[in-house]
Amino acid sequence: MEIRQEKLLDFLGTENTRFVIPMFQRVYSWDARQCTELWEDIMRAGADDSTADAEPHFMGMILYSSETESFNGNAQLNIIDGQQRVTTASLLLCALARHLDETGATADGLTARDLFERYLRVGGNAQKSGKLVLSFMDRDTLFALVGAKTMPEEPAGRLIDNLELFYGRMQEPGFDAKRLWRGIGRLQVATVLLGHDDSPQLVFESLNSKGMALVTADRIRNFCVVSDDGAGQSADGVLERCWMPLEQLVAEANCDLSVNEAVNAWLASKYRGTRIFDESEVYGVFKSCLREDYDDDVAALIADLSDYAATLIADEDLRTESLENAARWIAGKPKDLISEYKMFGD
Repeated sequence: MEIRQEKLLDFLGTENTRFVIPMFQRVYSWDARQCTELWEDIMRAGADDSTADAEPHFMGMILYSSETESFNGNAQLNIIDGQQRVTTASLLLCALARHLDETGATADGLTARDLFERYLRVGGNAQKSGKLVLSFMDRDTLFALVGAKTMPEEPAGRLIDNLELFYGRMQEPGFDAKRLWRGIGRLQVATVLLGHDDSPQLVFESLNSKGMALVTADRIRNFCVVSDDGAGQSADGVLERCWMPLEQLVAEANCDLSVNEAVNAWLASKYRGTRIFDESEVYGVFKSCLREDYDDDVAALIADLSDYAATLIADEDLRTESLENAARWIAGKPKDLISEYKMFGD
């Protein structure tokens, strides 16, 4: 591995390079709270208008690998960890470019066009493309936002909402574009380049297992990746066609429901009579369900799971009750369970 600390802008501004989100990654999911926290961190970092003693703001790690194939002569880097930060920073830069274009101002001498060409797009003329390539569900929306494509009929609302949040802050009285740009320039990241012998997916799963353990939904998502078996980021794969629309459905509902909670609640409703004792056993129930009830048709299973998630989103009372039942089921204490001790004695 090659590790170094650098400015986020330097990384995003790498010339003739596209950043690609691998298919095993989640869709973009940062919400308004996280974007607001980043905005406030940046404005604090930019408050000091001196250049010598200003403190940088460490934003975290970006783990990536290098692809052997290029895109129209441009290098391609796979972002293994850091998608949410890179995407949010790109949305912020896009909002700033919009502000500069409308006001005729510059950011340290850079125009709106400069921001687009340096940080948000690669290529020119007919070959112009977005610099950041998101997952299939989000990709075209971001391309449209950076002016590299027309907006799709069903855009990714989370991307648009967060861009508008940033742009709205720039319309507030007293907004200081120079302070914002200073703060962005002081964002520091640790970039980690994987070696050619490192498996990006295994490293991604290892990072999650050492930090926040993979939950059932993560394991099902990876199962979809394996099921596609080289299909890549295409609309034909079960990941893109079935699982990612489910992620988008839940993300855009914005109702305090996660995909993992929907999975747990659905399985709990189907298998409340199956005794388990913690969440580590839920994935085994999923595999049994797939094999016995769906004859290994993962697309059909996810379709039913998506329908169930939609009912939870639409009905708050049902959602609350179902999540409570799922929590009891995972803990080995379903609501109607008769204790074995009560049945048979101590």
